[in-house]
Amino acid sequence: MNFFKLIRPKHWIKNLFVVAPLVFSGRFMNISFIYASLLAFISFCFLSSAIYILNDIKDALTDRLHPIKKKRPIAAGLIKPNHALLFAMGLVIISIILGTFLNWKVLFCLSTYLLVNVFYTIKGKNLILIDVFCIAAGFALRVITGSYAISVLPSGWLVTSTFFLALFLGFGKRRGELAFSQVNGSEHRKILKYYDVNLLGNIMISTGTAAVVMYTLYTLDVRTIEQFGTDKLYYTIPFVVYGIFRYMFLILKNDNGDPTEVLLKDKGMIFSVLFWFLTTVLIIYLGGKIS
Repeated sequence: MNFFKLIRPKHWIKNLFVVAPLVFSGRFMNISFIYASLLAFISFCFLSSAIYILNDIKDALTDRLHPIKKKRPIAAGLIKPNHALLFAMGLVIISIILGTFLNWKVLFCLSTYLLVNVFYTIKGKNLILIDVFCIAAGFALRVITGSYAISVLPSGWLVTSTFFLALFLGFGKRRGELAFSQVNGSEHRKILKYYDVNLLGNIMISTGTAAVVMYTLYTLDVRTIEQFGTDKLYYTIPFVVYGIFRYMFLILKNDNGDPTEVLLKDKGMIFSVLFWFLTTVLIIYLGGKIS
């Protein structure tokens, strides 16, 4: 049970970005492409869990200062760091093996994700702005990996939209952590001393705006319209805008910036994502039949 907690399965929801290219490629009903996309998703689940373990090993001492993170298996002393490290190495090996069933481009993306996050764990998390950029790069790599898994070229619009959305969520998380530390006197994350609530608020506005603009341009792009045989994809924009505004509202109200917690617990966020997904699928797969 402790090892199950260690891999943080609820955070696997982030790896659904790997599946996004399958939906937007128009091949969502193709069994072989579903299999390839699912395999890439599972590979990322194992690899991301390995990264979480490395982070927990590195941050064990500071996690013990946090009222919530101190309950994590390594920080709580329930799992020895050397055992956790061996477990993480096993997850990495399994992820790479699964990647070999796809193609070398997927393996390259998985390896790049691993290198970026090892850098983040060792050094990047203590560098202002770079810490969140590393996280955002990981989400962009998920989309790119998902594209290569089904042998389609990554959409520049989708990659950049994902990157800016991840920046928005990442800086929102930092803002929530900063507000939490100011209230509770916790100093579990060193980088927070370099951030300012106003700075993070301004960055969130700019990155959130960029994410909406990029996604809007994608829905209105001539190549997108030609690909799906319809210009109605812009109907999904309100759900994206609402989701971003809802996230900002929740941060300002509750000082909780963890995207996973917000997405899994807030009904407004759940419904906005669900309706966006259903509307997107209907428009893409009905195509020109929608008038």
